[in-house]
Amino acid sequence: MSSFTTETLRDLTYDLLSLIAKNPEKFDEYTEDYIKKLQSREDIDELRKYTREIFEKLLVLHHVQANPLQLKDLFHENIIAITFWTYSCIHCLQVLPRLNMAYKRFSTAGIAMIGVHSPKYEHEKMKLNVRHAVDRLLIEYPVLNDNALATWKGIDIQCWPTVLILSPDAVPLLILEGENHVQHLETFLQPLLTHYKSSVRATNKISIEDLNTQATVPVPKTTLRYPTYICVTSGGELIISFSGSNQLLACDMTGKVDTIIGTGQAGLADGELSECEFDSPHGLAEYNNVIYVADTNNHAIRAFDLNSRRVLTLIGTGRQGSDKIGGMKRSQQPIASPYDVCLAESPFDNKHVLLIAMAGSHQIWVYAFEETQWWNNIVLSKNSCSAIIGSGVEQNKNDSQPMVACLAKPTGICRGVMDGKQVLFISDIGGELDPTNLSAFGDLDGSAMSAKLQHPTGIAFHYETNHLYLCDTYNNKLKCVDVPQRQCKTYFLQDTDTRKQRGETNSAKFNEPTGLVIFEHFMWVADTNNSCVKRIDLQHGNVVRVRFDLSETSEERTFSSKQAYLTLVLPENITLREKDSGQPAGTWNIEDEDGFKVCDGELTRNASDTFLLDYIPRDKNVAQLKYELMVCEGEKCTMVSGDVKPINQTDSSVEFEIRIDSLA
Repeated sequence: MSSFTTETLRDLTYDLLSLIAKNPEKFDEYTEDYIKKLQSREDIDELRKYTREIFEKLLVLHHVQANPLQLKDLFHENIIAITFWTYSCIHCLQVLPRLNMAYKRFSTAGIAMIGVHSPKYEHEKMKLNVRHAVDRLLIEYPVLNDNALATWKGIDIQCWPTVLILSPDAVPLLILEGENHVQHLETFLQPLLTHYKSSVRATNKISIEDLNTQATVPVPKTTLRYPTYICVTSGGELIISFSGSNQLLACDMTGKVDTIIGTGQAGLADGELSECEFDSPHGLAEYNNVIYVADTNNHAIRAFDLNSRRVLTLIGTGRQGSDKIGGMKRSQQPIASPYDVCLAESPFDNKHVLLIAMAGSHQIWVYAFEETQWWNNIVLSKNSCSAIIGSGVEQNKNDSQPMVACLAKPTGICRGVMDGKQVLFISDIGGELDPTNLSAFGDLDGSAMSAKLQHPTGIAFHYETNHLYLCDTYNNKLKCVDVPQRQCKTYFLQDTDTRKQRGETNSAKFNEPTGLVIFEHFMWVADTNNSCVKRIDLQHGNVVRVRFDLSETSEERTFSSKQAYLTLVLPENITLREKDSGQPAGTWNIEDEDGFKVCDGELTRNASDTFLLDYIPRDKNVAQLKYELMVCEGEKCTMVSGDVKPINQTDSSVEFEIRIDSLA
């Protein structure tokens, strides 16, 4: 084992960062001197041995992606940036856009980035769950699954996120720890490339100077993937946010889609529905015919006006804020990773306000639609946005003074009643009496603090029963809290979905449910990793999947997508089951090369025809279409199933053909 340790590298990096903090104008000079001193150390062989030991630890880990790169190839003639992260950590999520940008800028110039997913929760240890996160977050560089934290512990990594930088000649250079330091990764990569320009293996002709221009790379997204939160409008319409496709969807309660909002590109653009852009939208709330959206990665609250059918930015500058107090108006006020929103009334003058679960600053904020009196004789000016709960320190700590209390990544917020009083319920990740223990979790029904959850997110209060329903996301369950009795129990459901197709999971089983909403005696749940929305009858405990009907959408659904067509070839004596039978004639789903479901639907036509199935991302190469068809010859009907590969696939369309010659 090398005598050079991560703790030594930590001290060296700290000294460099301290120098730069005092004289930031000498950044390049200090960095160059630092590298030269490392390269001239007498124990340079021990430094290289330390790096080889890291490579050995990485090589035994499993790749998350389906088509992994050969790590050994990356270890040669590249500056290596190893990122240690976990997808539940808000600080990791907040630096991820910068890491993705660094990868796009530098990956062809001699810098190789490798992600090491080091889980905090049991749920995050599973490769498939990490793969969903990588897919949803659009991570393009290779990600390894350190599910037992063996590499994390072996290297002595101490916090999320951490980036370890190694030179092309196997010398450890820097260790950047925590969100504030990792944010500076791009700044360090530039002088490192300059120093090692003769040692790295650039894969194109981009010069070091050209890399100073941060070109914006459009990122195509898949339409309607990874639903997160839901709200019901005063007109009885469902609004659903899709964090995987950066869009909102408006539909009636049967799933008939009226509008899709957003281009599908990650960005911050206001305007018409076909022009506006979001970046990982989450929580939703309606007030006065306006839908307020927690646009998480844009660090903004967006407003979708149902009357004008336009989107604008209400709060936030588009950049992550560090302010823990607030008080500025509208888009002048920087905020950090809003996760959920809730309409409420001020405690003294009953004026409407918008409450915001601010996961990035571990607080609850309020937006005042008009001048409003708040706690401690504070007057909130019209259109101002301020923190009202939480010191900003990431802990689980109660206090009679709201701004002294501490939260840990609040992800859900709703109004309700407890002990006859109007209260605010907050879904908070911290779950241990020890306020500094942010890793306490479990799956245990029980009363009050004896109950255990694993990364809860969306919550909704049912006034008729005084029950609070919540998404126990990483336990893949819904939980129900009897508020008067303080009892928390798993909410078991009965699958009554009669339209399930082959390969579709039990509708009563969830995979990272995130958001939910209650209207009358029905509850809708965003089952995120199953990429679907489910409707639950609270009176009977039945659950069915909502199948979106896009046939009457009035918007152009280009969204950087291509059209998927199906041609059904049947002999004259064979037809699909008649539409008026009350049952679909068949179901289908399209899968990509990694086996992920891209889209699905039903078949109701009873004639041989070519027709549009759905829209899918322009960059997505689909592998097959699976189907189940009820075909009839006279009175005799038979279920026929199978799968077909595309007969043609271009940037603008993909075509399938199902050919049935006989029922024999």
